[in-house]
Amino acid sequence: MTRFTLGFTLASVAFAAVTPAAIEARGDLALSRVATELGYVYSYLGPEDAVSLARPGVTILVRPGERLFDVNDRTEAMDGAAPRFSRNDLLVSPQFVARLRAIATLYPGGIGRPSTSMSLPTRPSAAVTGALSSLDVRHIPGSQQLDVSGKAPGSNVPITLTLIGTFSSEIPDTVLSRRQVFADGDGRFRTTFPIAPGYMRGAYLTLVASSVPGVASASLRFEVKAPNGDLSVPAEQTPRSIQ
Repeated sequence: MTRFTLGFTLASVAFAAVTPAAIEARGDLALSRVATELGYVYSYLGPEDAVSLARPGVTILVRPGERLFDVNDRTEAMDGAAPRFSRNDLLVSPQFVARLRAIATLYPGGIGRPSTSMSLPTRPSAAVTGALSSLDVRHIPGSQQLDVSGKAPGSNVPITLTLIGTFSSEIPDTVLSRRQVFADGDGRFRTTFPIAPGYMRGAYLTLVASSVPGVASASLRFEVKAPNGDLSVPAEQTPRSIQ
């Protein structure tokens, strides 16, 4: 056997050791499959390069390459290897799957396992593809709330709404809040959404609507304005005596 042949053989063996099959042999699991089994709604959030797992009362954010993950408004550290993308899915360790299972028990009534005290939409009966459309965002006069509406390519489709703030050319964009809603039987959704804590006048806010894999996201950017717009209130006017 020549040196070239020997080197090629050794290289082939080394490559085989890191193939996807070898990775799966280490026990990593596809997060989308885990989410279905545990009753979470799985969504990819493009603006954050993260995967959202949602059940009534809890939203979990998992990011590739990071061992820190978000559970509602707190951050936790996971055991096992950091998640990583492979074959268009996020692979996670068995230790993290066990943690997801434990969290699920704290928030009963997941999709597919409705509780007696909570009425939940059902999953779409078939895989949904298409795009979120007709996204509309309007300030509700006299409040710091938004009226958000849009259309999904199917009924009972979960939609994750993410509000992102742009406050300065020198400050990175900031994720302000997140909420999940479901489309109705006609594929339409509508909800109110607070702009908190993005109250800075003249800043830009971007609302991103994302959903399950196969459904394209939609986004809309708008300027933060005063709750009552250009309304002139006498109490705010300068008295004539000091003009």
